[in-house]
Amino acid sequence: MSTVPDVSLNPVAGTRAPAHRITVAVPDVAEATAFLAELVGPSAVDRDGGAGVVSFSAGVEVRFVPAVPDAGSDAPPRLVDIGTNHLCFRVGDIEAAVAHLEKLPGVDVLGDIITIPEGPIRGNRWIYFRAPWGTLFELQQWPDVPGYADSTEERLHHGQRPAADAPLPTLLGLDHTGYSVQSLDATVDHLVTHHGARVVLRTEIAADRAFMLRQFGLDVEGTSAMAMVVVDDALNLELFEHGIPGQEPPRPLDRLGGNLLELHAAPHPVDTAHHAPFGLTLPGPVTP
Repeated sequence: MSTVPDVSLNPVAGTRAPAHRITVAVPDVAEATAFLAELVGPSAVDRDGGAGVVSFSAGVEVRFVPAVPDAGSDAPPRLVDIGTNHLCFRVGDIEAAVAHLEKLPGVDVLGDIITIPEGPIRGNRWIYFRAPWGTLFELQQWPDVPGYADSTEERLHHGQRPAADAPLPTLLGLDHTGYSVQSLDATVDHLVTHHGARVVLRTEIAADRAFMLRQFGLDVEGTSAMAMVVVDDALNLELFEHGIPGQEPPRPLDRLGGNLLELHAAPHPVDTAHHAPFGLTLPGPVTP
């Protein structure tokens, strides 16, 4: 399997060793870590050299690293562009959580709270929002019995424990990290084969132009294939293959919206990474 050239990273000395690490490039690390502290609690947020570190239970770590200004585009990648990442928080009362977000300076809550009427994510309620610098985040509220329980014994990991000082009302933890990928089948196969992921659900989603514009600010329409997998009963990954034209390729980690997924992470952040042809940015060379 071929890969694009390495993307050089800057490892930080003294990094702790989480089970899984998600690195995201942002314009201002201090701003991003302060913003997350306003959601998940100041006790969950730390600084590690030039990076901002947000720790979630079950050994998941989110790291913010500085993005180099890009004269061509300082806008974050679109949700549908290949490799785009978003972080989703699980809450017990999505209306209360949205009301809190609407009071935070610079936060843009997008569209309406959506309730899924049928299928494997039946009863799931969700909404996206933009951080002050433009990156997309999501809230989700799951029903007590998820729709996919009708057809499988597998379950997503919903045993997170939020920090006691989390300001976001009814926060239950990090629900998932989500990615737009080039090939859903190849991505799932890689995660199952190389990281022991378990497939919990798959579904097809169709959205018209009006819906996409209202919910995401995107003037596109099309169908999407979606899967959710769980790794180590610790981290859920939501994967979308969007059937739309004109998708941009993954961004390097030193550009706004660039990201890196380290499953079964080493003690220190890696010093090279590859864009896998199926759409994720992963450490080191990707094995077929």
